Order: sequence, then C-alpha cells, then structure tokens
Amino acid sequence: MEPASEAARALRESFGDRKPIDISRKITACVACRKQKVKCFMGNDGSPPCTRCKKRGISCTVNRSLQMLLENDVSWKSTVEKKLQALEDSVGKLNQLAAVGGEHSRLLTSLDTASTQLNALAPTTDQAPPQRSEQAWEVVMDLNQGPGVVPASVVSEVPAARGDAIAPNQRQSVDLIDQGVISLTDAQEFFDLYYRRLDHFLYRILAEHDSLASVRKSSSLLTAAVCTVGALHQSSSQYQPCYQHFVQLASSQMFSKKNNHDDVRALCIGAFWLSDISWSLLGQAARLAGELNLHRCIPKAPHTKKACFLRTRLYYLVYICDHHLSIVYGRPPLTRDFGAITPPSEFLKSSFATEDDTRLISQVEIWIINTRVFDQFSLDPSAHLSDRLIPQLRRLGIALDTWRADWYEKFQANLHVGNYPRKGVDLHYHFAKLFLCSHVFRRPSGPLEGSTMLEPELIEFSNTAISSATSIVQAIIKDEEIQSYLHGLPAYFDTMIAFAFVFLLKLTIKYPGNIWIDKAGILDMLDQAVSILESLTTKMHPRHLLTSIVSSMRKLLDRSMQSTDEEGNAVALNSMLVGGGGGGGGAGVDASFAENEWFSPTDAMFLEQYDFADFNFDIDFDATPNA
Repeated sequence: MEPASEAARALRESFGDRKPIDISRKITACVACRKQKVKCFMGNDGSPPCTRCKKRGISCTVNRSLQMLLENDVSWKSTVEKKLQALEDSVGKLNQLAAVGGEHSRLLTSLDTASTQLNALAPTTDQAPPQRSEQAWEVVMDLNQGPGVVPASVVSEVPAARGDAIAPNQRQSVDLIDQGVISLTDAQEFFDLYYRRLDHFLYRILAEHDSLASVRKSSSLLTAAVCTVGALHQSSSQYQPCYQHFVQLASSQMFSKKNNHDDVRALCIGAFWLSDISWSLLGQAARLAGELNLHRCIPKAPHTKKACFLRTRLYYLVYICDHHLSIVYGRPPLTRDFGAITPPSEFLKSSFATEDDTRLISQVEIWIINTRVFDQFSLDPSAHLSDRLIPQLRRLGIALDTWRADWYEKFQANLHVGNYPRKGVDLHYHFAKLFLCSHVFRRPSGPLEGSTMLEPELIEFSNTAISSATSIVQAIIKDEEIQSYLHGLPAYFDTMIAFAFVFLLKLTIKYPGNIWIDKAGILDMLDQAVSILESLTTKMHPRHLLTSIVSSMRKLLDRSMQSTDEEGNAVALNSMLVGGGGGGGGAGVDASFAENEWFSPTDAMFLEQYDFADFNFDIDFDATPNA
C-alpha cells in the first residue's frame, strides 16, 4: 500500500471512521487536455505546462481533487514527524558526544547533519513526484485543428526527455562580456560604432534596441555579432577574440529550440559583413526565419499590430541578405518574396513604417528583379545567350530603369549616413545592370575560330554593361562621400566592385571585334581607382574583405599595364598568358584565361576559372583570411 494511502487510513481511524472512502481517480491531466479528451504529457518534472499547452501558448492548470489535498496534507505531516524524530536523535547524539568529550570532527559532522535537517523542515504545500528518467517518443494526433491547415500542425511530437536541456534563461544570461572575452568598455565602444553608423546602412536591424544593455538582455548571440562587426570596423585587436566567440556561439545554437528573433538578427548581421562565413550564417538565419514563421505575417500587410509588423520586417531583412549572397555566390536563394500574394509596397501603408522601412522595401523590389535575372540567365553560366532570351533581357532592363526612376527622388540626406540613401540607389542600380547585361558576353568554353563578334542586337546591352561598370569605378574615384561609405558597407558592395574591376580589365585583354573599347582610358581609370582604394584600406582591419580585394587588384593591374605598348594598348598580355614573353617575361599561365571567351558574373567575382599560379593572386572569397 502506498504511504499516502496509509496516511489517509490513519487519518480516518483517528476520527473513528473505519469505512473505506470511495476514492476518485487522481487527476493528472490539465484542464485543457481533459476538455479535449486527449492524452496530457507534462514536463520532465511532471509539472505544468504540458507539451500541448506549451506548443499552443495557452494556460495550463491541473485541478486537484479533495482526496489528493487530504493525502498531501497527511503525507506532509508524516514527513515532518519523521524529520523531527531524526533531529531529536541527532541532538541526543550531540549531547552524548559533548558529555564524553567526543572527537571534534565527529561533533562538527553531526552539527552539519542537524543543520541540514533543520533546513529541510521548511514547510511545503505540495511534493513534486519523482522525475521520469525517460519519456518515449510519441506522436499525438490533435483534432483541435481545422481541416485547412499546415499538415504537421495536426500532430504533436513528444520527444524523449533530455537531461542536458538548457534552462530557458541560461543561454541569454552569459555573453562574451560575462565570459571575459572583452571588457564592458570595449563592448560599449563597438556597440556605439555599430548603432550610430553601420546599422543605418542596413535599414536599422536593431530597430527595437537602443542600448548595449538591451541587446545583452535579449540575446548573447546578437551581442557577439554586434561586437564582432564593430571591432572589425574599428580596426581593433579585439576582433579575433570576438569573431571566434561569435562563431562558437552560432555553432552551439545550431540545434537549439530556444532561438528568438534577435538571434535571427545576429545571424544576418554576421552574414552581411563577415564574408568568410556569410553563406553558413545566412543558411541558419533562413532556416530560423522559417521555424519562427516570420513569413506568416506578410499577407496581413498593412499591419495594425506592432509585433506582426516587426516579424514581416525581419523576414524582409533575411530576404535581402539571402539575395545579396545568392548573387555573390551564384547559388539559388533560400527565401521567397511573396510579392504575388502581397506586394511589398503594402508594408509601407502601416502606421509603424518609417523612412528606414521605405529604404528596406526599395531593396526588396530590386531583389525581386535580380532574382528573375538569376533564374533566367545564371543557372547555366557556360550556356550561350540564345536569341529567344533577348526580349526577356530587354524587359528586365526596363524593370531596373523603372525601379531607379521610382526610388531615386524619394530619399533625402540621412543624419547618420549622409546621402547614402539616394546614392545607394544608384550603386545598386549599376550593380544590377552590370549583372544583367554582362551575360551577353557569355560564350561556350573552349577555343573558338577567328575573331569573336557579338550579335548586332546584343551590342546595346554590351554598351550598357560597360557603362554601368564604368559608373561604379568612377563613383569610387570622384565621390569622396562614397569613398567614406566603403568602410562600413556590407561585403556585397566590395564583391561587386571587384566584379566591375575584373569585367573592365577583361575587356582590355580580349573583347568582341564589333564593339569599341578605350583600353588606355580604362586602364588609367582602374589604376586611379586602385590607388584610392589602397589609401582607404590602410586604415581598415587586415581581415576586412576590401583589403584582400585591393591587394589582388593591384597585382592583376600591374601585370596588365606592364604588357602595354607605347600607345597604351594592351596588345601583348594574351601572348604572355599563353606562354610568350610579350614584355611580361617568365612562364605562361593556363591558356584558358585567354581562350575561354567570356564568363559568368559569378566567375568574375570569384576568379574561379583562371589559373593565377604564376601571378600569385590571393583573392579568394571562399577561404578564411589569415589573422
């Protein structure tokens, strides 16, 4: 017989009632589960909330019967009596030891035991049942859902109990400052730099936080991301410790079920600026955005609830980050725009929308166009542009022209980043135009007979690509304000600058015979741009992506300019590349650099198709930069 039943029987006997009471069944299921008549699975310690209530975010309570209350009361009294008896025994032993002058150590031990037993006498109204060592995996069907729902929502998965589960607040309470990775003073400096300037380049990811304390309270991962990016742009020696801590923390949270919206923000911040791990961080951010159902609020625009507005805003930030990297890496995007369901412009009709949100939506719209470009032209970089795609090429060019006309005049100077909102429209426009129109230069791999000619209907697009690439380089040369942006803009900008540079330099090496190229003028312009970038990067952290890009630009440009004749024409580089002297001297490089007529934008950005063994170029966007 159970102790509680014996105690209840003793209680009845004390009142002279020997008749057994009809005991009702103990209530262990919560009110909500009993109402639905489904099985109730309590937490690992047997206390509310149960799995079903926790999943739905509803209140979970368990009603207790009168019999249970009586048994608990009697059981508590019985436990107290046993502890009091044990305490009396211990005190008796102490008196005996004191009388005979017992050993000092034994006296101390007994005192400790008595103290422990006294502390255990603190009254409790209920005793928790013993924890279950393990709970079997089970799928519980839920009839509470309607027929037109997500399929997985009709089942509740009850996993086995895990002893190493992280407490709800444990992950958020310890960050890189608590662990001594950096001091609070350094962290405050990094946060101030990020909050005052960098965050405004990306439409205020930290819109809901205005202090380091707020960020630390919300997410240790967000704290690490902000400090890492801030240290990078402050050229601080604390960058490497922050970076390592951020990577370790992001890795440890890969399978966590306790991530929140600020963890998604942290992953986006890292993906925007930390080029060597950007794709991995983006993949995790896109997955968490799906798990947190951020996309569910998009159809509700214009939003009347602030929480729903912020969820949609965060999804759009993940979307933009994803599409930055999709173009950079030449890989399919992981997120969708849902523009066919709810146009992004509906988001701006909410009363919560600000100018930062207007800039955000302008980016969503241009990346919708860029995704169409990727889907249409970039899946097979080795394919020649067929005649049937020319109308689509023209339509996409018109769409980009319309986008620039719609957004350029809408933005004014910003208190934190000057005229970047308007000038950024121009930069993004030329990046997109170059990405689109450069596809007309694609040719199948392998040597071709005779001089390469572009089809007449493609010449206008080739001129557009050259014009956009030139505009990008000229902006770096002539606009000091744009120069000041380069130490702060995300890595996507650095990569597209590298793309424009390689595109123009390739034109001076080999180009279709029916387009006109000012080779000397292009080489001179590229030399000016590299000189300016070299001056700018002297103040940047060695791990900044642009420092590696500029170093490679200089090496490649020097080789090109060494091979020019007295008139400034690059006539000898091809012979040098395939093994001849050509003024360059030394052994030749793989002839595929000269023979493969053109390349995809992705090839140009990564330089994957070229053998730079002789040149010793070090531009490698996939490799982790050396410390």
